[in-house]
Amino acid sequence: MFRTFFIRNVPIALVVAVLLTLAACGGGGGSSGSSSGSGSPTGTVSVYPRFAYVANDNDNSVSVYAVNATTGRLTFTGKVSTGTNPWSVTVDPSGRYAYVANEGSATVSQYMIGTNGSLTPMATPTVNTGTFPAFVTVDPSGQYAYVANHGSNTVSQYTIGTNGSLTPMATPTVTTGTGPIFVTVDPSGRYAYVANNGSNTISQYTIGAGGSLTPMATPTVNAGTNPWSVTVDPSGRYAYVTSGASNTVSQYTIGTNGSLTPMATPTVSTGAGPVFVTVDPSGRYAYVTNVGDNTVSQYTIGTNGSLTPMATPTVITGTFPESVTVDPSGQYAYVANYVGNTISQYTIGAGGSLTPNAPITVATPAGPYSLAMSHGASPATVVPKYAYVANYLSNTVSEYTIGTNGSLTPMATPTVNTETDPVSVAVDPSGQYAYVANYLSNTVSQYTIGTNGSLTPMATPTVSTGTGPWSVTVDPSGRYSYVTSGTNNTVSQYTIGTNGSLTPMATSTVSTGTNPLSVTVDPSGRYAYVANYSSNTVSQYTIGTNGSLTPMATSTVSTGTGPWFVTVDPSGKYAYVTNYSGATVSQYTIGTNGSLTPMATPTVSAGTGPESVTVDPSGQYAYVANYSSNTVSQYTIGTNGSLTPMATSTVITGTEPVFVTVDPSGRYAYVANEGNATVSQYTIGTNGSLTPMATASISVGNPISIITTGSYQ
Repeated sequence: MFRTFFIRNVPIALVVAVLLTLAACGGGGGSSGSSSGSGSPTGTVSVYPRFAYVANDNDNSVSVYAVNATTGRLTFTGKVSTGTNPWSVTVDPSGRYAYVANEGSATVSQYMIGTNGSLTPMATPTVNTGTFPAFVTVDPSGQYAYVANHGSNTVSQYTIGTNGSLTPMATPTVTTGTGPIFVTVDPSGRYAYVANNGSNTISQYTIGAGGSLTPMATPTVNAGTNPWSVTVDPSGRYAYVTSGASNTVSQYTIGTNGSLTPMATPTVSTGAGPVFVTVDPSGRYAYVTNVGDNTVSQYTIGTNGSLTPMATPTVITGTFPESVTVDPSGQYAYVANYVGNTISQYTIGAGGSLTPNAPITVATPAGPYSLAMSHGASPATVVPKYAYVANYLSNTVSEYTIGTNGSLTPMATPTVNTETDPVSVAVDPSGQYAYVANYLSNTVSQYTIGTNGSLTPMATPTVSTGTGPWSVTVDPSGRYSYVTSGTNNTVSQYTIGTNGSLTPMATSTVSTGTNPLSVTVDPSGRYAYVANYSSNTVSQYTIGTNGSLTPMATSTVSTGTGPWFVTVDPSGKYAYVTNYSGATVSQYTIGTNGSLTPMATPTVSAGTGPESVTVDPSGQYAYVANYSSNTVSQYTIGTNGSLTPMATSTVITGTEPVFVTVDPSGRYAYVANEGNATVSQYTIGTNGSLTPMATASISVGNPISIITTGSYQ
C-alpha cells in the first residue's frame, strides 16, 4: 500500500512518478457542498456559503476564511492549532461544530464554530481514533461521526452530544478492508461506504438506529486499483470512487438496500492520479482532482447517473491538488493544492464547467489537504470594528472604535506609544496583531490587539528594519510582513510567528529602486509591488513558498513622476500607482505571471500631489488623497479596470491629506490629514460617492496613516 504519509519524506518528483505508475495519494475533506454525509443543503431555501476551513497537514493547523457569497472569493481570517498532520476537516450539518482528523497523532480535534466563523477547541479538545486517521465525516442528522483509520483497517464511530462533543460508541470501531482512506454516508443516513486503498474494494454498511455500522450481506464490492475517495450523489442513487493507479472513476448504482452495483459502463477515465471526487448540490456535475497532472476532471451526470466528460474535460489547478469542494449554493468550487500551498477558486458556469475566479488562488499555510464549508440562510458579512492612526510627530498610534454609523470614537486609552516618527500602520488579516513602521528609529513596533481593540506592545516591542522604514504591510495569509526602507533602497522581509512577532527571513532584505515608499501584496499572496519614488518605477516580485521575494524577469515597470503609493484591487487583476509630482494615477493590468502592463490609457488625472490610493472591497470604486489640493479624487472602476472620474470628481478634506482608506464593509472612508491634525470621515453612497458624516472630522495627533479592521458575522 502506498500512503500519502510518504510525501513528507520523499522528493516530490519521485512521488509524482510513483503516482503515475503505482497509486493515488493525497486527500481532501470538503464536507459541505459534496455529498459526503456532512449535511449539504438541498431544496429550495436560499443557501449561502459562509466560512471555509482548510486542514493544513504540514502546519498542524486549520485556517479559516470568510466566503464572499457574491464573488466566491476567500479572505483569510485566522487559524487554530490541531493535532499532528491534520488530513481532513468536516463541518456538521448545523454549522456549529468542526472536526479534524489528525493522521500523525491518531486523534480528532473538535471545535465549536462561532457566529464569526472562528474555531474554539471544545472542553475536551481531542478524542482518540485508530492508527493514521485519514478522513472524518458526519451523518446528515448530525448525530454520528465516522473516521477511516488507514493504519488499523478500521472505522472509528462516535455519537455526537448536544454540545457537539464526540463519544465512542459501545462498539468503538468496525473492521474495513486494507488501508481505508475515506468514509462517506448517503443522504438518507442509512448507509455508509469506505474506500479501501490497499485492498481495492469498497466496504458497505447499513447504519443502525444508534448510528453503529453493520456490514451488508455483501460486505465489499470491487473498485479500481488503489481507491481513494467515495462520494454519493444528492439523490442517494449513485456512488463514485476514484482509483489512483487506474486513472479512473468507478461508478455504481445504489440499490434499495444500499448495496452498490457497477453501472453498465463501470468506469470513466480521469487525469493522472485521481484522488478526490465530489458531486455538486444539484447532482448534475462531478469533479475529480488529479494529483499527477495538476488538473480537475469535470463531468456531467446523466439521468442514469453515468459520468460524461465535459467539452473541456479538465481545468488547471495548483500543484498537487488533493481535494475539491463545491460550495453549498453550487456556485463556486475550491481545490486544495498540497504542494502549492494554495486554494484554487472557481466559479461554476451554467453547464457546470469551472472558470478560474479572480484571484485564481489564495495562499494557505503549508500542506493544505482538504476544505470544508459552513452554510447559512444569510451570507457572511463584515462589520467595521476598529481604526488605528499613526501620528508622525507625536510618536503615538491613536486607536478608535467604529460606531454603527461609521463614526470614530477614541478608545478608553486613546493612544499607545511608538518609537520615533511612526509613518505606517498595518493589521494582520486575523485582526490579532498590528505593526507600525518608525521612520527615524529604523524599527517596526509590534502589538497584540485585545478583544476590545486596544493595542498592547509585544514582549519584544520592536524589531529592526533598514534605514528609513516608510511602509509596512502583511500578506493576505498573515504569514509574512514586508517593510520598505527608503534610505537604503530595500524591502525588509519577515515571517510572522504564532504569537504575531516578526522574525527576519534568512535573506533579510531584497533590493528595490530608489527611495521605495510603498509596498503591497496582491490578494492571492503570490506577488508584491513596491513604488520607488525617485526612480519613477514599480519593482515587482514573486513571493516564494517561504515568503521570500524574488524579482520578476522584468524587475521594474515605469510609472509617472514621483510614484508614492501602489495598491491592487480585490480581484488581483489591476494595480494603481499615485504619482505625486505628476498629479496622476498610473493604471495597470496584472498578467497571469503577476507582471504589470500599462492599460491602454496608462494614466488618469488626480489632484495636486496625490499620495495614496485605495480601492473599495467591491472593486467598483477608487479614491486618491491629494496632499497639495486638500481633496480626495473619486473614481468608478470599469470592467477593464480603468478609472473614470465620478460626476463629482473630488470631495474636500482637511489640510494636506496623506492617506485614504475604506473600511472592510465598504460603507465608510477615512482620510488622515497631516496639515491640520484631523481625520475626515465619510459615508460611501450606493454610487460610490463620498459624503461627509455629521461629524465631518475628528482631531488627532499628526496623522499620516490610517487602517481599519472588522470582524465577520
